[in-house]
Amino acid sequence: MRSSGNLKSTMRHLLRTNLPLVAATGVAMASTVRAAESAGLRTRLPEGNRGIAARYPGDTGIEGDSRVIFVEKFHQRSLEVVFKRWDSTKGRKIMSLSSDVPDGSADRQSLLMTHTGGEGTGGHLYRRLLPGHEQVFARFYVKFDPDCAPIHHFGTHLGGYNPPTPWPQGGAGTRPRGDRRFTTGVEPFGKRWVWDFYTYWQGMHVHGDGRYWGTPFLSGVDKPKVERGKWICVEMMVKANEPLLASNGEQAFWIDGKLWRGDGQVVSHIGKGFPKGRWTGGWWRPDAEHDSSFQGFRWRSVEELAVNYVWAYLYITKAPPGHVSRVWFDNIVIAKQYIGPITPPRHD
Repeated sequence: MRSSGNLKSTMRHLLRTNLPLVAATGVAMASTVRAAESAGLRTRLPEGNRGIAARYPGDTGIEGDSRVIFVEKFHQRSLEVVFKRWDSTKGRKIMSLSSDVPDGSADRQSLLMTHTGGEGTGGHLYRRLLPGHEQVFARFYVKFDPDCAPIHHFGTHLGGYNPPTPWPQGGAGTRPRGDRRFTTGVEPFGKRWVWDFYTYWQGMHVHGDGRYWGTPFLSGVDKPKVERGKWICVEMMVKANEPLLASNGEQAFWIDGKLWRGDGQVVSHIGKGFPKGRWTGGWWRPDAEHDSSFQGFRWRSVEELAVNYVWAYLYITKAPPGHVSRVWFDNIVIAKQYIGPITPPRHD
């Protein structure tokens, strides 16, 4: 029988190499699960094909599930029909329908945004999720052309405005009031092409320049790489705090159905008491050996503020003049529970 210390050591090795629990089989899987339980590192959220999408191969019919709030598959006959399903659109001239779709998708079209350096900064689709929700999951597929210029900002973003507005609000560099707004997204950061959160809320910490820029949460650990030239399944979750004085709100992201692990712990699920780590200015730095843990999110201070919008957008500011960047979006699903990657259609 292994000692508790050895179990924890084994588990940390598995997590540092980003080996998901579901990858093990037989005796190895049982040993891994026991190690996770012993070390207190079991995932609090589902992974893989254990969500709503598992019941709807190819995403066919997923819009009819009672847990689903909104679906956009871009299968309409024209972009004008697509635009009518969103409250606000920007940069329509860079958008087109494409036959390039994710593997397993039953639909035949996606949305392509084509940005040219020196000709604007991109485009967006924005929609309110009324009347507002306590917890929302947003799953979308994205593909970046291998020659895509570095991204300044990107969504799908989730958040809340009070009152809800039919357009995305500003606020860069400022800390939001708890009765007005919060916003968060999973973005491919700059030239490094890695995924991380970019989050604004009333409890954020100030940066070294005295401004409140969006908070990243995976500082100091290996971040998931953005694989350009292939379709990527990105899913995120936001859970509001309740009661209002509590800091028990959460957020999470999955890449291709997997939570991200680093430094001996799951680091892409953030909430009260997890992960372990510390603040360095306006950046959260996971650290499994540190005594403190994340304090949790107090996203809001009034009931009227809830998760009430989704925002899909592309924002490029430093592309050389004439440089063409192409980004595809598809199979956007917004729901009240974990969605997971597309389940391939069955072939009888």
